[in-house]
Amino acid sequence: MRLEPTPRPDHTLRVSARLITSSTILHLSADELERAVIQEQMENPALDVSEKRVCLFCGSPLQGPFCANCGHFEQPTQPGFSMGETQQDEHEQQWSEYHSYDIYDYRFNENDDDDEFDPLASISVDQTLADTLLQQLHTLIAPEDAPIAEQLVGNLNERGYLEISVEEIAGYLQVPVERVEYALRHLQTLEPMGIGARDLRECLLIQLETLAEQEPPHPLAYALIDRHLDHLGKSHFLEIARDLKVPELEVRQAAQYIRGNLNPFPAHTYQSGTDNDATIVYTRPDILIRKAESGFEVELIEEKRYGFHIGSGYGTQPLRLEDDPGYQEIQRYIRHQSDRAKFFIDCIQRRWRTLKQVAELIVDYQREFLDKGVRYLRPFTRAEVATRLNLDESTVSRATANKYALLPNGRLIPLSDFFDGSLSIKDILRELIATEDTRHRLSDDELARLLTMRGIPMARRTVTKYREEMGIGSSRERG
Repeated sequence: MRLEPTPRPDHTLRVSARLITSSTILHLSADELERAVIQEQMENPALDVSEKRVCLFCGSPLQGPFCANCGHFEQPTQPGFSMGETQQDEHEQQWSEYHSYDIYDYRFNENDDDDEFDPLASISVDQTLADTLLQQLHTLIAPEDAPIAEQLVGNLNERGYLEISVEEIAGYLQVPVERVEYALRHLQTLEPMGIGARDLRECLLIQLETLAEQEPPHPLAYALIDRHLDHLGKSHFLEIARDLKVPELEVRQAAQYIRGNLNPFPAHTYQSGTDNDATIVYTRPDILIRKAESGFEVELIEEKRYGFHIGSGYGTQPLRLEDDPGYQEIQRYIRHQSDRAKFFIDCIQRRWRTLKQVAELIVDYQREFLDKGVRYLRPFTRAEVATRLNLDESTVSRATANKYALLPNGRLIPLSDFFDGSLSIKDILRELIATEDTRHRLSDDELARLLTMRGIPMARRTVTKYREEMGIGSSRERG
Protein backbone atom coordinates (compact mmCIF):
# COMPACT_ATOMS: atom_id res chain seq x y z
CA MET A 1 0.00 0.00 0.00
CA ARG A 2 1.44 3.36 -1.08
CA LEU A 3 1.16 6.24 1.33
CA GLU A 4 0.86 9.77 -0.11
CA PRO A 5 0.55 13.06 1.76
CA THR A 6 -2.98 14.37 1.87
CA PRO A 7 -3.67 18.02 2.77
CA ARG A 8 -5.63 18.39 5.99
CA PRO A 9 -8.84 20.44 5.75
CA ASP A 10 -7.51 23.05 8.16
CA HIS A 11 -4.46 23.58 5.96
CA THR A 12 -6.48 24.38 2.83
CA LEU A 13 -6.05 27.95 1.61
CA ARG A 14 -9.34 29.78 1.75
CA VAL A 15 -10.00 33.26 0.44
CA SER A 16 -12.92 34.85 2.23
CA ALA A 17 -15.44 37.18 0.61
CA ARG A 18 -14.38 39.85 3.10
CA LEU A 19 -10.76 39.67 1.94
CA ILE A 20 -11.84 39.93 -1.69
CA THR A 21 -14.00 42.99 -0.92
CA SER A 22 -11.22 44.66 1.04
CA SER A 23 -8.73 44.06 -1.80
CA THR A 24 -11.20 45.40 -4.35
CA ILE A 25 -11.70 48.63 -2.43
CA LEU A 26 -7.94 49.06 -2.14
CA HIS A 27 -7.61 48.72 -5.92
CA LEU A 28 -10.27 51.36 -6.74
CA SER A 29 -9.28 54.64 -8.34
CA ALA A 30 -10.48 57.93 -6.83
CA ASP A 31 -13.47 58.10 -9.20
CA GLU A 32 -14.40 54.46 -8.58
CA LEU A 33 -14.19 54.93 -4.81
CA GLU A 34 -16.48 57.95 -5.05
CA ARG A 35 -19.08 55.87 -6.89
CA ALA A 36 -18.70 53.05 -4.36
CA VAL A 37 -19.29 55.44 -1.45
CA ILE A 38 -22.38 56.93 -3.12
CA GLN A 39 -23.78 53.47 -3.91
CA GLU A 40 -23.15 52.11 -0.41
CA GLN A 41 -24.67 55.18 1.19
CA MET A 42 -27.83 54.80 -0.89
CA GLU A 43 -28.15 51.06 -0.24
CA ASN A 44 -27.30 50.98 3.46
CA PRO A 45 -29.28 53.24 5.85
CA ALA A 46 -26.87 52.38 8.68
CA LEU A 47 -23.95 54.15 6.93
CA ASP A 48 -23.60 57.89 7.53
CA VAL A 49 -21.11 59.76 5.34
CA SER A 50 -20.03 63.30 6.12
CA GLU A 51 -18.24 65.02 3.25
CA LYS A 52 -16.14 68.15 3.65
CA ARG A 53 -15.75 70.58 0.78
CA VAL A 54 -12.10 70.31 -0.14
CA CYS A 55 -10.26 70.99 -3.37
CA LEU A 56 -9.92 67.65 -5.13
CA PHE A 57 -6.57 68.73 -6.53
CA CYS A 58 -4.66 70.11 -3.52
CA GLY A 59 -6.89 69.12 -0.55
CA SER A 60 -7.37 72.68 0.74
CA PRO A 61 -10.76 73.67 2.24
CA LEU A 62 -13.09 75.32 -0.28
CA GLN A 63 -15.00 78.49 0.55
CA GLY A 64 -16.29 79.22 -2.95
CA PRO A 65 -16.22 77.74 -6.44
CA PHE A 66 -12.47 78.34 -6.75
CA CYS A 67 -9.67 77.00 -4.58
CA ALA A 68 -7.83 79.91 -2.95
CA ASN A 69 -4.67 77.80 -2.71
CA CYS A 70 -4.19 76.36 -6.21
CA GLY A 71 -6.84 78.23 -8.24
CA HIS A 72 -8.63 75.11 -9.48
CA PHE A 73 -12.37 75.30 -10.07
CA GLU A 74 -14.58 72.91 -8.15
CA GLN A 75 -15.10 70.38 -10.90
CA PRO A 76 -18.33 68.38 -11.03
CA THR A 77 -17.04 64.85 -10.59
CA GLN A 78 -18.00 62.49 -13.37
CA PRO A 79 -17.64 58.74 -12.80
CA GLY A 80 -15.52 56.67 -15.08
CA PHE A 81 -13.24 59.28 -16.61
CA SER A 82 -9.59 59.94 -15.82
CA MET A 83 -6.58 61.17 -17.72
CA GLY A 84 -5.01 57.92 -18.80
CA GLU A 85 -2.75 56.95 -21.64
CA THR A 86 -5.49 57.42 -24.25
CA GLN A 87 -6.08 61.05 -23.30
CA GLN A 88 -2.34 61.70 -23.17
CA ASP A 89 -1.99 60.25 -26.65
CA GLU A 90 -4.74 62.61 -27.84
CA HIS A 91 -2.84 65.49 -26.24
CA GLU A 92 0.24 64.49 -28.26
CA GLN A 93 -1.82 64.35 -31.46
CA GLN A 94 -3.18 67.84 -30.82
CA TRP A 95 0.37 69.20 -30.71
CA SER A 96 1.38 67.36 -33.86
CA GLU A 97 -0.01 70.19 -35.99
CA TYR A 98 2.45 72.60 -34.42
CA HIS A 99 5.45 70.37 -33.67
CA SER A 100 7.28 67.92 -35.86
CA TYR A 101 9.96 67.29 -33.23
CA ASP A 102 8.55 64.89 -30.64
CA ILE A 103 10.02 65.08 -27.15
CA TYR A 104 9.16 62.70 -24.33
CA ASP A 105 6.53 64.33 -22.20
CA TYR A 106 7.16 63.62 -18.51
CA ARG A 107 4.36 65.57 -16.98
CA PHE A 108 3.69 65.01 -15.19
CA ASN A 109 -20.12 70.76 -4.40
CA GLU A 110 -21.48 72.07 -1.71
CA ASN A 111 -25.20 71.10 -2.23
CA ASP A 112 -28.12 73.35 -1.39
CA ASP A 113 -29.75 72.71 1.95
CA ASP A 114 -32.90 71.52 0.19
CA ASP A 115 -30.91 68.73 -1.47
CA GLU A 116 -29.10 67.58 1.65
CA PHE A 117 -31.35 64.59 2.24
CA ASP A 118 -32.24 63.95 -1.39
CA PRO A 119 -30.42 60.79 -2.54
CA LEU A 120 -30.94 61.77 -6.19
CA ALA A 121 -29.04 65.01 -5.66
CA SER A 122 -25.76 63.11 -5.26
CA ILE A 123 -26.03 61.34 -8.61
CA SER A 124 -23.72 62.84 -11.23
CA VAL A 125 -25.37 64.15 -14.38
CA ASP A 126 -23.51 64.54 -17.67
CA GLN A 127 -22.91 68.17 -18.59
CA THR A 128 -21.76 69.66 -21.84
CA LEU A 129 -18.77 71.95 -21.90
CA ALA A 130 -21.10 74.86 -22.68
CA ASP A 131 -23.29 74.06 -19.64
CA THR A 132 -20.27 73.93 -17.36
CA LEU A 133 -18.83 77.19 -18.66
CA LEU A 134 -22.14 79.04 -18.39
CA GLN A 135 -22.63 77.86 -14.81
CA GLN A 136 -19.21 79.19 -13.88
CA LEU A 137 -19.55 82.41 -15.87
CA HIS A 138 -22.93 83.32 -14.37
CA THR A 139 -21.32 83.43 -10.92
CA LEU A 140 -18.72 85.97 -12.09
CA ILE A 141 -20.69 88.50 -14.13
CA ALA A 142 -23.80 90.60 -13.54
CA PRO A 143 -27.18 88.95 -14.34
CA GLU A 144 -27.87 91.52 -17.09
CA ASP A 145 -24.76 90.27 -18.91
CA ALA A 146 -26.13 86.73 -19.19
CA PRO A 147 -26.96 87.16 -22.93
CA ILE A 148 -23.32 88.15 -23.52
CA ALA A 149 -22.15 85.00 -21.76
CA GLU A 150 -24.46 82.87 -23.89
CA GLN A 151 -23.15 84.47 -27.09
CA LEU A 152 -19.53 83.98 -26.05
CA VAL A 153 -19.95 80.34 -25.04
CA GLY A 154 -22.25 79.59 -27.96
CA ASN A 155 -19.64 80.78 -30.44
CA LEU A 156 -16.79 78.58 -29.19
CA ASN A 157 -15.66 76.07 -31.77
CA GLU A 158 -14.81 72.42 -31.12
CA ARG A 159 -11.29 73.42 -30.05
CA GLY A 160 -12.47 76.00 -27.52
CA TYR A 161 -11.62 79.11 -29.57
CA LEU A 162 -13.97 82.09 -29.98
CA GLU A 163 -14.93 82.19 -33.66
CA ILE A 164 -16.38 85.71 -33.88
CA SER A 165 -15.12 89.09 -32.69
CA VAL A 166 -16.30 90.96 -29.61
CA GLU A 167 -17.42 93.76 -31.94
CA GLU A 168 -19.81 91.38 -33.73
CA ILE A 169 -21.31 90.23 -30.42
CA ALA A 170 -21.61 93.82 -29.20
CA GLY A 171 -23.33 94.85 -32.41
CA TYR A 172 -25.73 91.92 -32.32
CA LEU A 173 -26.74 92.55 -28.69
CA GLN A 174 -26.55 96.33 -28.95
CA VAL A 175 -24.23 96.66 -25.98
CA PRO A 176 -20.87 98.45 -25.55
CA VAL A 177 -17.81 96.53 -26.70
CA GLU A 178 -16.29 97.04 -23.22
CA ARG A 179 -19.01 94.90 -21.62
CA VAL A 180 -18.32 92.04 -24.03
CA GLU A 181 -14.58 92.30 -23.42
CA TYR A 182 -15.21 92.28 -19.67
CA ALA A 183 -17.24 89.06 -19.92
CA LEU A 184 -14.64 87.51 -22.24
CA ARG A 185 -11.86 88.20 -19.74
CA HIS A 186 -13.84 86.30 -17.10
CA LEU A 187 -14.49 83.45 -19.53
CA GLN A 188 -10.75 83.17 -20.18
CA THR A 189 -10.09 82.66 -16.45
CA LEU A 190 -12.16 79.47 -16.39
CA GLU A 191 -11.05 75.90 -16.87
CA PRO A 192 -10.01 74.34 -19.11
CA MET A 193 -7.16 76.84 -19.30
CA GLY A 194 -7.09 78.76 -22.56
CA ILE A 195 -10.82 78.52 -23.22
CA GLY A 196 -12.24 81.52 -25.06
CA ALA A 197 -8.99 82.46 -26.82
CA ARG A 198 -9.25 83.89 -30.33
CA ASP A 199 -6.17 82.19 -31.73
CA LEU A 200 -3.41 79.79 -30.77
CA ARG A 201 -1.05 82.51 -29.53
CA GLU A 202 -3.64 83.96 -27.14
CA CYS A 203 -4.62 80.47 -25.98
CA LEU A 204 -1.07 79.55 -25.01
CA LEU A 205 -0.35 82.93 -23.41
CA ILE A 206 -3.47 82.62 -21.23
CA GLN A 207 -2.30 79.22 -20.02
CA LEU A 208 1.24 80.47 -19.45
CA GLU A 209 -0.04 83.37 -17.35
CA THR A 210 -2.18 81.01 -15.27
CA LEU A 211 0.67 78.58 -14.66
CA ALA A 212 2.98 81.45 -13.73
CA GLU A 213 0.80 82.08 -10.68
CA GLN A 214 1.86 78.70 -9.30
CA GLU A 215 5.53 78.54 -10.34
CA PRO A 216 7.81 80.50 -12.70
CA PRO A 217 7.63 79.15 -16.27
CA HIS A 218 10.65 78.61 -18.49
CA PRO A 219 12.21 82.07 -19.08
CA LEU A 220 12.04 81.69 -22.88
CA ALA A 221 8.48 80.33 -23.02
CA TYR A 222 6.79 83.73 -23.41
CA ALA A 223 9.14 84.89 -26.18
CA LEU A 224 8.71 81.64 -28.13
CA ILE A 225 4.92 81.89 -28.02
CA ASP A 226 4.61 85.62 -28.56
CA ARG A 227 7.24 86.16 -31.25
CA HIS A 228 8.29 82.81 -32.71
CA LEU A 229 5.19 80.63 -32.75
CA ASP A 230 5.47 79.86 -36.48
CA HIS A 231 9.12 78.83 -36.18
CA LEU A 232 8.26 76.84 -33.05
CA GLY A 233 5.58 74.90 -34.92
CA LYS A 234 8.10 73.96 -37.58
CA SER A 235 10.81 73.07 -35.01
CA HIS A 236 13.17 75.74 -36.35
CA PHE A 237 15.04 75.86 -33.06
CA LEU A 238 18.31 77.08 -34.54
CA GLU A 239 16.66 80.11 -36.17
CA ILE A 240 14.92 81.00 -32.91
CA ALA A 241 18.17 80.64 -30.98
CA ARG A 242 19.97 82.98 -33.37
CA ASP A 243 17.25 85.60 -33.14
CA LEU A 244 17.10 85.45 -29.32
CA LYS A 245 20.89 85.10 -29.05
CA VAL A 246 20.64 82.08 -26.75
CA PRO A 247 21.92 78.48 -27.03
CA GLU A 248 19.78 76.13 -29.11
CA LEU A 249 19.54 73.76 -26.12
CA GLU A 250 17.68 76.43 -24.12
CA VAL A 251 15.22 76.88 -26.98
CA ARG A 252 14.61 73.13 -27.11
CA GLN A 253 14.08 73.06 -23.34
CA ALA A 254 11.59 75.92 -23.60
CA ALA A 255 9.80 74.08 -26.43
CA GLN A 256 9.66 70.99 -24.24
CA TYR A 257 8.17 73.03 -21.39
CA ILE A 258 5.49 74.47 -23.69
CA ARG A 259 4.65 71.08 -25.12
CA GLY A 260 4.49 69.37 -21.74
CA ASN A 261 2.44 72.01 -19.91
CA LEU A 262 0.25 73.83 -22.45
CA ASN A 263 -2.62 72.52 -24.54
CA PRO A 264 -3.27 74.05 -28.00
CA PHE A 265 -6.88 72.81 -28.01
CA PRO A 266 -8.38 73.38 -24.54
CA ALA A 267 -11.82 72.01 -25.40
CA HIS A 268 -10.23 68.65 -26.19
CA THR A 269 -9.81 68.01 -22.47
CA TYR A 270 -13.51 67.17 -22.67
CA GLN A 271 -14.40 63.81 -24.20
CA SER A 272 -17.49 63.26 -26.28
CA GLY A 273 -19.94 60.80 -24.79
CA THR A 274 -22.37 58.47 -26.46
CA ASP A 275 -24.99 61.20 -26.65
CA ASN A 276 -22.57 63.65 -28.24
CA ASP A 277 -22.34 65.52 -24.96
CA ALA A 278 -18.96 66.62 -23.71
CA THR A 279 -18.00 64.89 -20.51
CA ILE A 280 -15.32 66.19 -18.20
CA VAL A 281 -11.96 64.44 -18.29
CA TYR A 282 -10.45 65.25 -14.94
CA THR A 283 -7.36 63.80 -13.34
CA ARG A 284 -7.06 64.30 -9.62
CA PRO A 285 -4.38 63.15 -7.21
CA ASP A 286 -4.96 60.53 -4.54
CA ILE A 287 -1.82 61.41 -2.61
CA LEU A 288 -0.39 64.82 -1.76
CA ILE A 289 3.37 65.06 -1.18
CA ARG A 290 4.29 68.28 0.63
CA LYS A 291 7.69 69.60 1.58
CA ALA A 292 7.96 70.50 5.27
CA GLU A 293 10.81 71.60 7.52
CA SER A 294 11.40 68.04 8.67
CA GLY A 295 11.24 66.56 5.17
CA PHE A 296 8.37 65.39 3.02
CA GLU A 297 4.85 64.74 4.30
CA VAL A 298 2.15 62.54 2.78
CA GLU A 299 -1.58 63.28 2.87
CA LEU A 300 -4.60 61.53 1.36
CA ILE A 301 -7.31 63.71 -0.17
CA GLU A 302 -9.95 61.05 0.53
CA GLU A 303 -9.07 61.09 4.21
CA LYS A 304 -9.47 64.88 4.31
CA ARG A 305 -12.74 64.67 2.35
CA TYR A 306 -14.72 61.80 3.89
CA GLY A 307 -15.91 60.95 7.38
CA PHE A 308 -17.74 57.66 8.07
CA HIS A 309 -19.76 56.50 11.06
CA ILE A 310 -22.70 54.29 11.98
CA GLY A 311 -26.06 56.05 11.91
CA SER A 312 -28.02 56.65 15.11
CA GLY A 313 -30.25 53.72 16.03
CA TYR A 314 -28.00 51.18 14.31
CA GLY A 315 -25.19 51.12 16.83
CA THR A 316 -27.37 49.57 19.54
CA GLN A 317 -29.82 46.69 19.55
CA PRO A 318 -33.54 47.54 19.29
CA LEU A 319 -35.80 47.23 22.30
CA ARG A 320 -36.75 43.64 22.98
CA LEU A 321 -40.47 43.26 22.36
CA GLU A 322 -41.22 39.61 23.14
CA ASP A 323 -44.84 39.85 22.01
CA ASP A 324 -44.01 41.49 18.68
CA PRO A 325 -43.97 38.77 15.96
CA GLY A 326 -41.74 40.94 13.75
CA TYR A 327 -39.11 41.50 16.44
CA GLN A 328 -36.58 38.92 15.22
CA GLU A 329 -36.87 40.10 11.61
CA ILE A 330 -36.26 43.74 12.61
CA GLN A 331 -33.35 42.72 14.82
CA ARG A 332 -31.73 40.70 12.02
CA TYR A 333 -32.15 43.59 9.55
CA ILE A 334 -30.61 46.17 11.88
CA ARG A 335 -27.72 43.87 12.82
CA HIS A 336 -27.06 43.04 9.16
CA GLN A 337 -27.00 46.67 8.03
CA SER A 338 -24.88 47.70 11.00
CA ASP A 339 -22.35 44.92 10.35
CA ARG A 340 -22.26 45.80 6.66
CA ALA A 341 -21.60 49.49 7.43
CA LYS A 342 -18.85 48.59 9.93
CA PHE A 343 -17.19 46.33 7.39
CA PHE A 344 -17.34 49.00 4.68
CA ILE A 345 -15.80 51.58 7.03
CA ASP A 346 -13.11 49.09 8.03
CA CYS A 347 -12.24 48.45 4.37
CA ILE A 348 -11.95 52.19 3.69
CA GLN A 349 -9.71 52.69 6.73
CA ARG A 350 -7.55 49.73 5.69
CA ARG A 351 -7.24 51.33 2.25
CA TRP A 352 -6.09 54.60 3.79
CA ARG A 353 -3.57 52.92 6.10
CA THR A 354 -2.09 50.88 3.27
CA LEU A 355 -1.92 53.81 0.86
CA LYS A 356 -0.19 55.96 3.47
CA GLN A 357 2.28 53.22 4.40
CA VAL A 358 3.23 52.61 0.78
CA ALA A 359 3.40 56.32 -0.12
CA GLU A 360 5.51 57.23 2.92
CA LEU A 361 8.00 54.47 2.15
CA ILE A 362 8.22 55.52 -1.51
CA VAL A 363 8.71 59.17 -0.57
CA ASP A 364 11.39 58.32 1.96
CA TYR A 365 13.25 56.20 -0.60
CA GLN A 366 12.93 58.67 -3.49
CA ARG A 367 13.86 61.88 -1.64
CA GLU A 368 16.52 62.83 -4.18
CA PHE A 369 14.05 62.44 -7.03
CA LEU A 370 11.59 64.78 -5.25
CA ASP A 371 14.36 67.28 -4.47
CA LYS A 372 16.42 67.23 -7.67
CA GLY A 373 14.35 65.73 -10.47
CA VAL A 374 13.88 62.61 -12.55
CA ARG A 375 17.61 62.09 -13.12
CA TYR A 376 17.85 61.03 -9.46
CA LEU A 377 15.08 58.43 -9.51
CA ARG A 378 16.43 55.32 -7.79
CA PRO A 379 15.60 51.77 -8.93
CA PHE A 380 12.77 50.47 -6.75
CA THR A 381 10.28 47.61 -7.08
CA ARG A 382 6.91 46.79 -5.61
CA ALA A 383 8.42 43.56 -4.25
CA GLU A 384 10.89 45.63 -2.19
CA VAL A 385 8.03 47.73 -0.83
CA ALA A 386 6.11 44.59 0.07
CA THR A 387 9.13 43.11 1.88
CA ARG A 388 9.84 46.27 3.86
CA LEU A 389 6.20 46.72 4.93
CA ASN A 390 5.56 43.01 5.45
CA LEU A 391 2.75 43.08 2.90
CA ASP A 392 1.85 40.84 0.01
CA GLU A 393 3.19 42.07 -3.32
CA SER A 394 -0.32 41.92 -4.80
CA THR A 395 -1.47 44.30 -2.05
CA VAL A 396 1.22 46.81 -3.03
CA SER A 397 0.23 46.44 -6.70
CA ARG A 398 -3.39 47.20 -5.86
CA ALA A 399 -2.39 50.15 -3.70
CA THR A 400 -0.36 51.75 -6.50
CA ALA A 401 -2.64 50.92 -9.46
CA ASN A 402 -4.55 53.86 -10.96
CA LYS A 403 -3.30 56.20 -8.21
CA TYR A 404 -1.74 59.61 -8.74
CA ALA A 405 0.56 61.73 -6.61
CA LEU A 406 0.86 65.52 -6.57
CA LEU A 407 4.53 66.41 -6.19
CA PRO A 408 5.75 69.46 -4.23
CA ASN A 409 6.53 71.22 -7.53
CA GLY A 410 2.88 70.92 -8.62
CA ARG A 411 3.46 68.09 -11.10
CA LEU A 412 0.93 65.25 -11.16
CA ILE A 413 2.35 61.78 -11.85
CA PRO A 414 1.08 58.20 -11.53
CA LEU A 415 2.49 56.27 -8.57
CA SER A 416 3.79 53.71 -11.03
CA ASP A 417 6.39 56.27 -12.16
CA PHE A 418 8.19 55.83 -8.84
CA PHE A 419 8.94 52.25 -9.90
CA ASP A 420 9.89 53.04 -13.51
CA GLY A 421 13.68 52.85 -13.49
CA SER A 422 13.81 53.80 -17.16
CA LEU A 423 12.66 57.39 -16.54
CA SER A 424 16.09 58.68 -15.56
CA ILE A 425 17.64 56.91 -18.56
CA LYS A 426 14.98 58.38 -20.84
CA ASP A 427 15.76 61.82 -19.47
CA ILE A 428 19.44 61.41 -20.39
CA LEU A 429 18.46 60.01 -23.78
CA ARG A 430 16.19 62.99 -24.39
CA GLU A 431 19.04 65.35 -23.50
CA LEU A 432 21.42 63.61 -25.91
CA ILE A 433 18.93 63.91 -28.75
CA ALA A 434 18.10 67.53 -27.90
CA THR A 435 21.78 68.53 -28.09
CA GLU A 436 22.73 66.50 -31.17
CA ASP A 437 24.20 68.17 -34.24
CA THR A 438 21.33 68.93 -36.61
CA ARG A 439 23.62 68.05 -39.54
CA HIS A 440 24.31 64.61 -38.11
CA ARG A 441 21.46 63.00 -36.21
CA LEU A 442 22.51 60.31 -33.74
CA SER A 443 21.57 56.76 -34.64
CA ASP A 444 20.36 54.32 -32.01
CA ASP A 445 23.76 52.57 -32.11
CA GLU A 446 25.52 55.88 -31.41
CA LEU A 447 23.08 56.72 -28.62
CA ALA A 448 23.71 53.30 -27.05
CA ARG A 449 27.49 53.93 -27.15
CA LEU A 450 27.10 57.38 -25.57
CA LEU A 451 24.96 55.94 -22.77
CA THR A 452 27.52 53.19 -22.19
CA MET A 453 30.26 55.81 -21.95
CA ARG A 454 28.21 57.48 -19.21
CA GLY A 455 28.18 54.26 -17.23
CA ILE A 456 24.76 53.07 -18.44
CA PRO A 457 25.26 49.92 -20.54
CA MET A 458 22.46 49.87 -23.09
CA ALA A 459 21.70 47.69 -26.09
CA ARG A 460 20.63 49.31 -29.34
CA ARG A 461 17.23 47.61 -29.29
CA THR A 462 16.62 49.01 -25.79
CA VAL A 463 17.44 52.52 -27.00
CA THR A 464 15.01 52.00 -29.88
CA LYS A 465 12.33 50.85 -27.47
CA TYR A 466 12.79 53.84 -25.13
CA ARG A 467 12.95 56.30 -28.02
CA GLU A 468 9.68 55.01 -29.45
CA GLU A 469 8.04 55.11 -26.02
CA MET A 470 9.03 58.78 -25.79
CA GLY A 471 7.52 59.49 -29.19
CA ILE A 472 10.87 60.51 -30.72
CA GLY A 473 11.51 59.61 -34.33
CA SER A 474 14.52 57.78 -35.66
CA SER A 475 17.62 59.66 -36.87
CA ARG A 476 16.24 59.58 -40.41
CA GLU A 477 12.85 60.91 -39.27
CA ARG A 478 14.49 63.65 -37.20
CA GLY A 479 16.69 64.65 -40.08
